[in-house]
Amino acid sequence: MKKIIKISILSVLPIILFSGCGKFLEEKSDKALSVPTTVEDYQAMLNNFGTLNTNFIAAGEVSSDDYYLSDADFKGLFYESDKRLYTWQPDYVTRPVSSAGDEWYNCYQAIYVCNSVLQGLEENGLTGTKADNIKGQALVFRAARYLDAVLIWSPSYNKQTANKDLGMVLRLDPDMNIPSVRSSVQQTYDLIIQDLTAATVLLTPDPLGPTIPTKDVAYGLLARTYLFMGEYEKALHSAENALKYTNAQIIDFNELDPNSDFPIPAINNVSEEMMIWSVIFFTDQLDRSIAKIAPDLYKLYDNNDLRKVIYFGKNEDESYFFKGTHLGTAGLANSLTPAEMQLIVAECNARLGNLTGATAALNKLMIKRYQSNNFKPFTFENDKIALRKILEERRKELVMRGLRWLDIKRLNRDGYNITLTRTVDEQTYTLPPNDFRFAIAIPETVIEISGILPNPR
Repeated sequence: MKKIIKISILSVLPIILFSGCGKFLEEKSDKALSVPTTVEDYQAMLNNFGTLNTNFIAAGEVSSDDYYLSDADFKGLFYESDKRLYTWQPDYVTRPVSSAGDEWYNCYQAIYVCNSVLQGLEENGLTGTKADNIKGQALVFRAARYLDAVLIWSPSYNKQTANKDLGMVLRLDPDMNIPSVRSSVQQTYDLIIQDLTAATVLLTPDPLGPTIPTKDVAYGLLARTYLFMGEYEKALHSAENALKYTNAQIIDFNELDPNSDFPIPAINNVSEEMMIWSVIFFTDQLDRSIAKIAPDLYKLYDNNDLRKVIYFGKNEDESYFFKGTHLGTAGLANSLTPAEMQLIVAECNARLGNLTGATAALNKLMIKRYQSNNFKPFTFENDKIALRKILEERRKELVMRGLRWLDIKRLNRDGYNITLTRTVDEQTYTLPPNDFRFAIAIPETVIEISGILPNPR
């Protein structure tokens, strides 16, 4: 695994606060001071992993059912918005604009950088292999943020309603004076697919470093996108291509030390399973010192399942905390992995009636997750049984990776009827299937300044 090298972003870039209507930026850049013009300049801009690879949205994971807080820890949360998000309130669930946890800001800051690079490459007439690769990187980073955003702040993709459901504000130009208008969910997904499809052609399969997108990452994000859209043939094809091109490897948990504080090995916060280094915003509710793993989730792991001891440690009160981060330290990764791709291949094959393909893909992963001397390859009698098991293994494998909330949304769209319930200080909070609150409230300050439409309530 190559060492991560921090490269400071060029001084031309501003620190942005996305809100539109002439107030898109909090600070304007002084382009007279430093104007990027070369491929090296634009690569340096994309090497700023503090902006592009970190601070992905935590709101979905905070809202999911894989963990819970004790009453005391809930009351100890500093921000009232954190408490409201945890209990699925319809509004005011975002931290103040000036705080580190403004996830709308983090999202559009990264998009601004990508748009600046794409515009700069075009305006300076930069062409050739290196320029194409940089363009592909910017397209992947932009698509990753729009996918992250639409999955959180919009309803689940539905073919029948996607053209009218509210999607994201699509910024394709760094000009801060362009008014902000929400596009449809369909338009948002169309842009994501357009960007990623173009990137699969532009990107090299050879990694420049663990923070830089390569061809497998573009295909991996396409697989995620199509999976959440319910386009299973396309998701299958994309996941297979991601596995074809990736240099990442599935770690054999039989070789790990379950007694370690962070059993999954990482060098400079990068596991060999990561296709690209990317991290969820480190928010208080998900801190392993207070986030306790839901008992119903923990019970899914049998004693031969090594994830039971690799992923979880026991608290003094007999509850469990998550230690299975791929970072080798505290924090949560939402990085693409070949394990996730295998699960997508398995699920899509099961949904498409190919039991042989589904079984082969699942077993290829499970043999490295269960005790090898006790592992019996899975076999299935029908598609429904296979799909049920694959979805269970998906939940168990991808715990605390920012994906459970999104899975609940898509499964409820398809009739799984998953109801979420939390109890705080003897008061019960419930989130029924397909509730409007599954599209998390956009920050009120953004709506007030920009005039964009809020999510229905």
